[in-house]
Amino acid sequence: MAGLIPALADYTYPIVWWGLLPIVDAYNARRRGLSLWRGRARQFLLITIPISVLFWLLFEALNLAAPQWRYKGGIDNLHAQVFFGFIAFATVIPIMVEAYWLVGGPFCLPERFAAAVRKWRWAAITIGLILITVPFFNHVFWFNQGMWSAPGLMLLPFAKCPPCRQTRRFAIAIVASGLIAGFFWEMLNYWSRTHWEYLILPASPHLFQMPLLGYTGFIPFALTSMVVYEQQLRLRARVTTGILLYAAAFGALYVLTIAYMNRGLWLLK
Repeated sequence: MAGLIPALADYTYPIVWWGLLPIVDAYNARRRGLSLWRGRARQFLLITIPISVLFWLLFEALNLAAPQWRYKGGIDNLHAQVFFGFIAFATVIPIMVEAYWLVGGPFCLPERFAAAVRKWRWAAITIGLILITVPFFNHVFWFNQGMWSAPGLMLLPFAKCPPCRQTRRFAIAIVASGLIAGFFWEMLNYWSRTHWEYLILPASPHLFQMPLLGYTGFIPFALTSMVVYEQQLRLRARVTTGILLYAAAFGALYVLTIAYMNRGLWLLK
């Protein structure tokens, strides 16, 4: 419906997501007893939202170094672009968390896997750092895909999550939640006036804007997102912390938006 209103047509993507998230959250709250904001509204508003934006901006910075996607739309005002980016990127972690809860319930880590990561924590952190720096020196698409795992690898040694009873169930939940979130991300993006489009694998079969092979990237991204979410819960929801996080998110988003415009990665229709 928002797409039929000229003033809102360029903002349909985040409008739809902020409509869907409360519905899925209500379902998860009733079925699983899990909610992003019921009982933790302060944490969600002060910490989760700006962390979600900053989390995704990391990948936007990596994309700036080795472009895999670009944006296209009718928002020609810089401040409006920054506002659009903030409300859209604020949904990234909430979407992934709700998708995981939907299929897997409370997040957990297989005990042996968690123990191995803690034992080899410096190796995990080093590999994560390497993967996150590769796009700054490499422009071969396949070699850059480790970036989706990089933040998770660096944070996993410090994650304090309950052990999973079944490793198989954990694996299924990660795969299923990643693919479910990825499917709806791409579907809602496809029909949005302001949207992203991919610069990779143009000859490959596509589902919406995404090449089919690209959907596999949502699987490691699911694990990374859940680890980031669990870690941000350890931050105390203080007003000063929230102000600093919001300032960092808006500041980084402003700089990256200008860089995207200058690099031709934000195209005006």
